[in-house]
Amino acid sequence: MTGAVLHVVDGGSGLARDVVTRLRAHGIEAAEDGSLSGANAVLLLGGMAPVETPQDGLTVMRGVFTAAQEVASVMAADGGLFAVVQDTGGDFGLSGGQGDRAWLGGIAALARTAAREWPAASVKAIDCARGDRDSAAVAEAIVAELVSGGPALNVGLPLDGRRVTLDTVAAPRSAEPADAPLDEDGVVVVTGGARGVTPAVLAELAARYRPRLAVLGRTELTEEEPPGLEAAVDQPALVARLAARAPDSGPAAIVARARRILAAREVRRTLAALRADGAEVRYFPVDVTDAPSVHRALAAVREVFGPITGLIHAAGVVHDKSIADKTAEQYEAVLATKLDGLRVLLDATRDDPLRLLCLFSSIAAWAGNPGQSDYAMANEVLGQIAAVERARRPHCLVRSIGWGPWDGGMVTPDIATRFGQQGLDLIPLRAGAGAFAAELQAGHGSAHVILTAGELPDPPTLRAEAPVANGTEHLSEPSGLSLRAGLQPISMAAELFTAAARGWHPDQPIVVLGDIAFDTPGATEPPYGGGSLHVQGVPRRDRLELRLLGAASRVEAVARIGETLSGGVWPDHPYLPPFDGREDSGHVVRWDDVLRMPADGVRIGDLGAVALLEVGGTGVRGEVPHLEAVAVDAVLQLAALWGNHVLGFPVAATGLGEYRRHRFGPAGRTLHCLVHGRDRAGKRAVCDIALLREDQTLYAELLGVALTPHP
Repeated sequence: MTGAVLHVVDGGSGLARDVVTRLRAHGIEAAEDGSLSGANAVLLLGGMAPVETPQDGLTVMRGVFTAAQEVASVMAADGGLFAVVQDTGGDFGLSGGQGDRAWLGGIAALARTAAREWPAASVKAIDCARGDRDSAAVAEAIVAELVSGGPALNVGLPLDGRRVTLDTVAAPRSAEPADAPLDEDGVVVVTGGARGVTPAVLAELAARYRPRLAVLGRTELTEEEPPGLEAAVDQPALVARLAARAPDSGPAAIVARARRILAAREVRRTLAALRADGAEVRYFPVDVTDAPSVHRALAAVREVFGPITGLIHAAGVVHDKSIADKTAEQYEAVLATKLDGLRVLLDATRDDPLRLLCLFSSIAAWAGNPGQSDYAMANEVLGQIAAVERARRPHCLVRSIGWGPWDGGMVTPDIATRFGQQGLDLIPLRAGAGAFAAELQAGHGSAHVILTAGELPDPPTLRAEAPVANGTEHLSEPSGLSLRAGLQPISMAAELFTAAARGWHPDQPIVVLGDIAFDTPGATEPPYGGGSLHVQGVPRRDRLELRLLGAASRVEAVARIGETLSGGVWPDHPYLPPFDGREDSGHVVRWDDVLRMPADGVRIGDLGAVALLEVGGTGVRGEVPHLEAVAVDAVLQLAALWGNHVLGFPVAATGLGEYRRHRFGPAGRTLHCLVHGRDRAGKRAVCDIALLREDQTLYAELLGVALTPHP
């Protein structure tokens, strides 16, 4: 970010100094700084710190979250750059080889939620495997991704040098389901199973497999409900009746008692329904984070039922607040139930013959969710722990299920309305329970599964950011017909949009930009005055919707994903007359000594135009940012010269139907520029443009370039 200092926070990683050195080598002003007051560009390296125990990982996550809170207000109001780095194997824990580092894996989910809460900010989560590489090599990998990695939100950098991004893959159920790991001899411990949506799941399990169920929950059943309250079925009615009976009790005490009574009712109804269906079930009132109590409860389970063969961890709490407003108590409560509880359960069942380990996660871990940064972090850790346990337990079915929103449980009517506004369908209780039971017959497969009622939500909006030098300092005024100092917005957008599309879909051999729209570029001032241009992108199933921010002119496009093109046939126009409007310098277009179009190589006629575009001395790609954008701008200027020739007055490019990028990397020392006239009528002309490399292979095409009077 031009004019801003990138604050690099070490967080115990030992990498900050090397990272800062390499950032400065790339021309980025950076400082190793623990003070983030007012910062709008931050790189948090805490996720690369050493981890020897699960508690170490949780401590690292807490430190990164605290740092995010320091910059949250600035990022939410003004945007900026927010990047986090962690080491969970370079693949966000999917392989399960990260060991106890899985306990810090929620850092990436913090970034995903930040992208939701701070739409004006550029957000990035990098998983960089450290292995036995020294600090300099790790720092170089991180900085290379920051500088040239594009806008992909989640990027993994494994030790083998690959660059991976995350995506979801539809997984239809097998026509021949595997044997479920449950039967009548199974003993399943369930946390959070007596309230919320989990009772529906237990009812389905009881009906299908009839295992013996041990349900753990925090609700005590010792307090007897006073008689005469049966008609009060909700909290307001119950509070009113309790207040009438005990007018001297304080309001807080009355509300707390009403909540205990309602919770106990729900637990008793769940247990009664399960027993009525023939299930053998015991309830243990215990806080899952209390290790001694859990150990005692599970010892009692073994005495009554026998060895434990299944574990379903469904307990969870939410305290929805933005990152900036989240209190330390709320953060700790959310993570404790999910993660401290899981740690206790795994320790308490380490000697049991588990055949099933299922962790109830949330789609928020994958997509982020405003107000649920801590919940997303906790559930992302569940997924990474599931992958670790899957690798450790080859004979155990291990799943972390990222549930979409249910029609019940923690989804209140207000929250349901919010989900509806986001286009998210709610999972009906019976359908969700059936999907869970079916998942137990899906075979071992991946430890990560997402189950939703409809389409997955779109990932957070992406922003790519590129520092831009002031064009008036580098581009000399050419012929004076229709050309002006500074890159046209469409020229820079074509390159930035291409980088954004490649960052999100790095496996695509070409990039096709269509549905391109931009305002008439007629201002006498350059479209930008230095600083930064930004690409904002919204990824869809088969396209990436893109918009250029920071330019005076509006530029939008859609990158179409998965298209294959052979390229058109481009006539060379060998008999076009030479260009007769050369400058004193002998160049039609000149970008200092970096890129030039010699006038004696330009020919223009009614059919079109041809020219040579020469790249300057060795090493210029490292010295001039966005050289490809300058080349695109040059051929648009050549097209404008052709338009002036056929229409008789100065014109500018005011429309572009499609931009096709066929090759990536350096274009070579010389590019052949071809303009093919398609149509001209009145005050408008349309042409197609090709950039060919020295071997005559297509480098890029600009189709349907509309030329209209220069404002």
